[in-house]
Amino acid sequence: MGFIVYSIYIFNRDGDCLFLRKFRTESKTDEKELNIEKKNMFGLLFTLKTFVNQITPRELKDQEKEPIHYFQTSQYQLHYMETASGLRFAITTPPETPHMGIALGRIYKLYVDNVLRNPSYKVGTPIRLIKFYQLVESYVKSLQ
Repeated sequence: MGFIVYSIYIFNRDGDCLFLRKFRTESKTDEKELNIEKKNMFGLLFTLKTFVNQITPRELKDQEKEPIHYFQTSQYQLHYMETASGLRFAITTPPETPHMGIALGRIYKLYVDNVLRNPSYKVGTPIRLIKFYQLVESYVKSLQ
């Protein structure tokens, strides 16, 4: 059985959306609506992480402060990974999809190999590298 991916987000530690690619949802064409969606997604991730860290029954060490890996609603599941440098990767899928931790790691590797190592990319800016978009697209198609 293949996996369906609705969308992929990459945020920096400051909440700037560096990358958003939608695969199976209606794309918002209005720039204002799209910016609101990006802010809402980052706000959700930030708030969930803060909340979970607050209610955890024991104090977490710094390297443990990523207790969220995914959550599910009746309409979608959000899979999440945060790097030590504060990059946040999120994938939305149908609710029945198994955890996409390996896929998140693969997208992170694509990011490191093709974005961070690209001398024309300025760290912290939106990703506009066509090769990265193509590689992510190809990887998502391989999951289906």
